[in-house]
Amino acid sequence: VSEDGSGLKGESIEDLVKSDDPNFRPVAVDVAPDGSIYFLDWSNQLIGHMQHHIRDPHRDHAHGRIYRITYEGRPLLKPAKIDGQPVDKLLDLLKEPENNVRTRAKIELGKHRAGEVIPALKKWTAKLDSKDKNYEHELLEGLWVHQWLNVVDEDLLKRILRSPDYRARAAATHVLCYWRDRVKDPLALLEVQAKDESPRVRLEAVRACSFFKTAKAAEVALAVLDKEADPDKPDYYIKYCLDETMKQLDKYTK
Repeated sequence: VSEDGSGLKGESIEDLVKSDDPNFRPVAVDVAPDGSIYFLDWSNQLIGHMQHHIRDPHRDHAHGRIYRITYEGRPLLKPAKIDGQPVDKLLDLLKEPENNVRTRAKIELGKHRAGEVIPALKKWTAKLDSKDKNYEHELLEGLWVHQWLNVVDEDLLKRILRSPDYRARAAATHVLCYWRDRVKDPLALLEVQAKDESPRVRLEAVRACSFFKTAKAAEVALAVLDKEADPDKPDYYIKYCLDETMKQLDKYTK
């Protein structure tokens, strides 16, 4: 996966598993705490509802296959302790490099009262090393915990909206969209993001504007064109999102 303007593009690589069996139907995939990959094979000769009767006796409701894939010769991860861990331990897991660990840590934090987590989170973010290369991402993880617990922190949001890392700015703009009814003057914040140097941030700003019901939101969305090298031929993803946003806002501009 690599950058492609405001979006991403993927390049196909070698298949991990493939089969000549016509009933081979991979339907779900997930990564285990130890880093191994599990995927489910439906393995059913009947796959549709239109082609075959819903009660066709050949429909198999009892069988299937579960595959586990590991990297031969490479050690697996040692699963982090998450279930039942105290808040401070869970917050430290937000520094882990694996998405899987951080996501499960946030799920576990969600089992605690916000009144217990938020004060600890504020202390945790205050102690982060601003010289660490992962500092901006760790701050962002803190913002995501606020969002996970449905607790707005406008100061933290504004700090990350001005992060030196465009990925953090884009993610914070996404959070701003969800908090638009709960922060002061959200369109003013989005106007700045719509003129950001990063196309990814500008894309998030345009998308966020589509959720408003004012003509001002249309003005903010259109401001994104000021940063395009050729306003008549803007970035592919920004153009699509802008067109859809203007459709949503059209009735408020007349």
